[in-house]
Amino acid sequence: MKNGVILTGHGQISSGIYSSVKMIAGKFDNIRICEFKEGENYEKLDEDLEKAYEDLKSYENIVVLADIGGGTPFNRAVLTLSKYDKIGFVSGVNFEMLYYALTSEIADLDLYIKDIMYHAKASVFRFE
Repeated sequence: MKNGVILTGHGQISSGIYSSVKMIAGKFDNIRICEFKEGENYEKLDEDLEKAYEDLKSYENIVVLADIGGGTPFNRAVLTLSKYDKIGFVSGVNFEMLYYALTSEIADLDLYIKDIMYHAKASVFRFE
């Protein structure tokens, strides 16, 4: 795998989405989950994000996927990790976005992010 993924969000949304991916595609070593749980402070989340980055920094790129753009997990990730190179931040995580982020071999960070966003958007449709 070329790319590492930090998955963050409110409550247990991150571990929930990842459990679905594991059920279908198996376990991945290139992911770390940083949950912002009720009653926890920013400092704990910041520490978890830093540790996740340290665990994954050997990958060519790291993308942070968050549940809500502008939410605390997204904002803290940007504030804590944007000082590093080869890192991107994307909100609105869904199953497809996470799966493609974990399995993509695209080395160019911008193309990698465009690809995972394309797949995430394509997975949302209305059945008529």
